[in-house]
Amino acid sequence: MEKIGIAVATKIVDYTAAPVGEWLCYSFRYSSNIESVKNQVEKLGLARDSVQHSIDAAIRNGEEIEGDVDKWLKEVDEIAELAKKVLDCEEEAKKKFCNGACLNLKLRHQVSKKAKKIVQDIGEVLENGRFDKVSYRLASQGIVTRSYMNYMDFESRMSTVKGLMEALGDANMNVIGMWGMAGVGKTTLARVVARQAKEEKLFEEVAMADVTQSPDLRRIQGEIADMLDLKFDKETVSGRASRLHERLSQDRKILVILDDIWEKLELETIGIPSKGCKLVLISRNRDVLFCEMGTQKDFGLEVLPKEEAWNLFENMAGDCVKDPNLRCVATEVAKECAGLPIAIVTVSKALKNKNLHEWKDALQLLRRPAPEHLTRMQSTIYSSIELSYSHLESHEVQYLFSRCAEMPFSVNYLDLLKYCYGLGTFHGINTLEETRNRLYRLVRNLKDSCLLLDCPHSSEDYHMHDVVHDVATLIASKVHNMIIVRDDDGLKETLDGDVLKRCKEFSIRGGDFHELPNEMECPELRFLYVNGGDRSLHIPENFFQGMERLKVLDFTQMQLSSLPSSLPFVKNLRTLCLDGCVLDDIAVIGELKNLVILSLLGSHISKLPREIGLLTHLRLLDLSNCSKLKVIPPNVLSSLVELEELYMGNSFVQWEAEGLNNEGNNANLAELNHLCHLTTLEIHIRDASSLPKDLLFEKLERYAIFVGDVWDWSDKRRASRTLKLKMNTGLHSGIGIKMLLKGTENLYLDELNGVNSVLHELDREGFQQLKHLQIQNNPDIKYIVNSRLWVIAFPALETFLLKNMTGLEEIYHGQLPLTSFGNLRVVKVEHCDKLKFVFSSSIARGLSQIEELEIRECNIMGAIVVKEGKMEDTDLILFPKLRCLALRHLPKLISFSSTQNSFITDAGEITNSEGKLDFYMPILHEQVVFPNLERLELSSIDLEDGQQYQHQTTSSSCKLENMRSTSRFQNLSHLEVQGSGNLKYLLSFSTARFMVQLKHLHILECKVMEEIIVTEDLGVVEEIIPNVLFRRLECLVLNNLPMLKRFCVGSNIEFPSLKQLRIEHCSKLKTFILKHVSSGMKAGKELMEMNGMDNPRSVVQPLFNEDVAFPSLEKLAISHMDDMEIIWHNQFAVESFCKLQTLKVECCENLTNYVFQSNMLA
Repeated sequence: MEKIGIAVATKIVDYTAAPVGEWLCYSFRYSSNIESVKNQVEKLGLARDSVQHSIDAAIRNGEEIEGDVDKWLKEVDEIAELAKKVLDCEEEAKKKFCNGACLNLKLRHQVSKKAKKIVQDIGEVLENGRFDKVSYRLASQGIVTRSYMNYMDFESRMSTVKGLMEALGDANMNVIGMWGMAGVGKTTLARVVARQAKEEKLFEEVAMADVTQSPDLRRIQGEIADMLDLKFDKETVSGRASRLHERLSQDRKILVILDDIWEKLELETIGIPSKGCKLVLISRNRDVLFCEMGTQKDFGLEVLPKEEAWNLFENMAGDCVKDPNLRCVATEVAKECAGLPIAIVTVSKALKNKNLHEWKDALQLLRRPAPEHLTRMQSTIYSSIELSYSHLESHEVQYLFSRCAEMPFSVNYLDLLKYCYGLGTFHGINTLEETRNRLYRLVRNLKDSCLLLDCPHSSEDYHMHDVVHDVATLIASKVHNMIIVRDDDGLKETLDGDVLKRCKEFSIRGGDFHELPNEMECPELRFLYVNGGDRSLHIPENFFQGMERLKVLDFTQMQLSSLPSSLPFVKNLRTLCLDGCVLDDIAVIGELKNLVILSLLGSHISKLPREIGLLTHLRLLDLSNCSKLKVIPPNVLSSLVELEELYMGNSFVQWEAEGLNNEGNNANLAELNHLCHLTTLEIHIRDASSLPKDLLFEKLERYAIFVGDVWDWSDKRRASRTLKLKMNTGLHSGIGIKMLLKGTENLYLDELNGVNSVLHELDREGFQQLKHLQIQNNPDIKYIVNSRLWVIAFPALETFLLKNMTGLEEIYHGQLPLTSFGNLRVVKVEHCDKLKFVFSSSIARGLSQIEELEIRECNIMGAIVVKEGKMEDTDLILFPKLRCLALRHLPKLISFSSTQNSFITDAGEITNSEGKLDFYMPILHEQVVFPNLERLELSSIDLEDGQQYQHQTTSSSCKLENMRSTSRFQNLSHLEVQGSGNLKYLLSFSTARFMVQLKHLHILECKVMEEIIVTEDLGVVEEIIPNVLFRRLECLVLNNLPMLKRFCVGSNIEFPSLKQLRIEHCSKLKTFILKHVSSGMKAGKELMEMNGMDNPRSVVQPLFNEDVAFPSLEKLAISHMDDMEIIWHNQFAVESFCKLQTLKVECCENLTNYVFQSNMLA
């Protein structure tokens, strides 16, 4: 008994001494804890002020504030308020309990404990407040500039936006129209609606294309495909249409907008299906939409009412219209714009901050009669845009505006450069590089004036609003004597009149003609463009007589066996473009001694004439996409000593071995050393051994240099500085190439022999300008970064791709500054068999911009993030902007995040020093939060069995996770789980109820999965099972789940938005929803026992009973359901299956001999 008493006493001491010691510790450290709070509060205030200053500066620059910055400020304010209360309590304690020592001691303990906790919390907030940047600029929205967006707030526009949004959300509406006069804002409104519809998750993808008055089906297909990231593998219109049709018919919700439709368009010819995607069609003519295109609902857009028009005008013109002396004239100017948004915007921007005299002059110009053949409203538009034209800063930019009008729908920057340099448009400029700089500034001027727009998919292309283009064409004709012909009648009328005698620039862009006239008397002609439409066009021998002043000649898409013998008589010709032509004998070009630009882009030519070497003044040679070019005679390129820009992408690759004066039939790369003025180079060198060791590129500003036989030119975007390297011989054979690495923006590496560390061996300064990095097939590389030097690595990198890196052990070895990789947005890792993790937590915390993360086929990867230090109890938000996460075929993956004290064995299991699992962490466990995740894909992830996980119930081997925070998956719209070998349950109800945006749920090939949603350990069933499950879910696929017994347990559950349901190869599935037995049952042991029971064979359970409702279901497919006997009973939930359009049932051997009960079809 004495020993028992001693043991009991010992236990009592153990259980009381520690708490008492802790209690006294807080009391004794009262003063230091209070002082620490004061110090931390002071630091917090300084940090908040610093961030606020950055925010104020960003707002002044028109930038948007990052969401995590706003959230941090709220956290600062909250914790500052808590700290204030503690300090106030301390002051109160001094006064109130000055004579009560015991009570004072108790309060000291409470206050001290709170103070210590606040000091720790402030420390965490300060750590989280180290932002690389606090703001971002909004992406360009074409003509929807921030100021122009303001007119969408007007009542006349909001009602249309609301109507369009409702129509887009209506499942019965497939084709919607919008019509209105030119310049009324149809395109702008459509883009606003498209963006809003995507933000509200109505659509996953939006594609927009301009049809125009002369539809180019290939271009339309291309624009749609670009916005869908679709690549065509066929060249014919019909082949591309088939591929596009297949893409648009998939399950993903896609909105397609076709703008500027003039006449009936055969959608199937383009590849747009009648069903499968939603269409918005835009035209100036309502009859085209309703009568010819068959729109189901149309929305007309009128000009702005008087008050709204003035508000828009005032907003765009700025404070100057508030001047009482000017306001009266300003209101008259606004009236002349007649409520037309494009007129209001162009006029108000042109007059912004101008004085009264300029406003009066503008009013006089607006009231001046326009050309006689224009309607009143056309006259208004003409006068408005002419006013903007007249206020452009110089004659150079005015001419450039007219030059853009003479070009087709898309205005290509390189074409502008070729034309303007050949014409000598810019005075006092000699080099192409100077011309580029001037042209860039003038293009920017046109864009700032809303007269030229960026193309959304290419930095090298621009376009004009169709209304602006029409008016620009009139101005070009009247002011600059430019003639643009687009049909046969226009060509005949022009050739028969005297207009050619004063014409300076002549463009033939359409018409069914097969020969040009024998003579064209054009003494003033400086520019001639003819598009032959891929026809064989006869050009008379004396065609160029009488064109002595011609400086620019562009023959596009012609079949030319030879060039006219009169061409050499054009002594002033400086630019010759034969783009997209079929060429044979063009040796006569060698006689054009003053030629400075020669473009054969996309032409069929097999041999470059030796006479090209005589063009010693040539500044630009464009041989891009001349895929049939096999021969460039030796010493031709080296003779072009003035050459500044050479384009040979997707073209000639038959380089001879090193040596300038060789006896071969082709050019060699050493000739490039003679081009000492070269600033732009696009070239493909298939064999790295042909690179001269002394080849240098000292002056290159822009380049796309491909070395090796694994690269293609399929990427349409023209990068400013791109290197793609496969150099089996090592970089020592390409010293000139290595010199370019520091300034490269896009770098692709394949088989670099002898390189072990990319950063240390290729650019010790850290690739400061690199934006895209792709490394593949490099077995020798162990580290991307081996941080022997303390350098900020890859600060501008946006996309990072690793593939088939069989020797890669770590992405970065050692420590890095936290700002390394700070701009990273996309990371993809594939087939890296020695890589055990991707990021350390210190680096991962700095990757706040990552939006897409894909890891696949990495055989020993045990975690995505290895956490340094002790695992915290709080939620870990690693990638706050992550939208897409895909983890595929990672057989050793135990967790997304692992602790620092773990290490990874050769077998790939994360263990501690005792050889046991550190603790059970299923994929996406409760300590990792992805607040903006939209798409999650898990494929062939065999989760560890988790025997050490002590909170795991006996009948549940593992489930995806049990989240208790509403922010984890609040934006998830697509969840796919495939090929898991030991996942019995997918989600808990507490998790599922927070997936409020989920639209697609696909579960496939999970061999032991028994139930999709489980209810164990969650309390009373009625309280946890919602009546509405996955409110936005539209598509549910259950495929090859041989052990699946049910979707879940519950009653009266509704899937309100589900449209497609596929259940295939789920042989054990008998009933979709299993009704719970009693209303008072607890979701503990009793419910688990019920979950494990099979229903007696004597009770036939229908697949769908009255406890589940599908009010929106349109397609139902059931196949290979061996245990299913009845699909439904006589009764099912009210309004369930009422919209069912397609039912497919096959290979269900035990199904009774009827599918429907007779009363169901009544």
